[in-house]
Amino acid sequence: MKLKRNIFFMGLFLLVISSIPLFYMAREVYIEWKIDSQYSIKQIYEEQGFPTTIDLLDVEVNGRHIEIKEEPTGKKASLTLWDEEEGVEAGDIVKLHLFVDNKEVTTADEVWLSNRNQSSRYFSWLDILTVNEKIAIVQRLTDDDTNMNDRMWKIIWIDEKGKVKEDTISYQSRKENPLAVRLIGYSGTDFMMMGYYSDILTVYPTYFFPLMFPFGSVIIGILLCIIALFQWRKQYRLERANDLG
Repeated sequence: MKLKRNIFFMGLFLLVISSIPLFYMAREVYIEWKIDSQYSIKQIYEEQGFPTTIDLLDVEVNGRHIEIKEEPTGKKASLTLWDEEEGVEAGDIVKLHLFVDNKEVTTADEVWLSNRNQSSRYFSWLDILTVNEKIAIVQRLTDDDTNMNDRMWKIIWIDEKGKVKEDTISYQSRKENPLAVRLIGYSGTDFMMMGYYSDILTVYPTYFFPLMFPFGSVIIGILLCIIALFQWRKQYRLERANDLG
């Protein structure tokens, strides 16, 4: 009896500790599925037939003229990992002025321009997307050296009538705006991957996580509980048969 009880509680323990990360993982998958089922998200710029980060100073999107103007600051950015790999000099730091139909729509914030031969001039800093019938300009506000917990972005929305709205999103408050998190990730301005509520699906997979834990542990937990219950049922039937006999 004691052995059966120990097996059951061991299985129950594995189920409980496995259910927490499984819930977090399921929540992330569900939120992304829900967003993708409601919104059609596309990058507006293509290079050699493939969507990629915007690399133009002006573009027409859904009948709106969007223009990017760079204001020099005289400062140089830190060398990024990609700069070092290509052996290029650090890019300039400029303030970006964003215009929609010749009207500036937001405050000018600094970005680090890329000098790399590959990718966009605004790679990981700025991109323009369409979201259903709306336009979304996504810009990272914090530099590469900023701690992830302190990172911030802004999204400038332009609707079908040309009305402009600006949202500011921080890493700490991201769960309040799952669509913004999806756009930040889609645009590549996340710099480091992040989830909607937790970053559990952004970690590098290993044999331990998620194969052994939580997937393996929850299966073992279920099996142990079934074994214990089966043994209890078998014992109950034997005791009942003995009583009737």
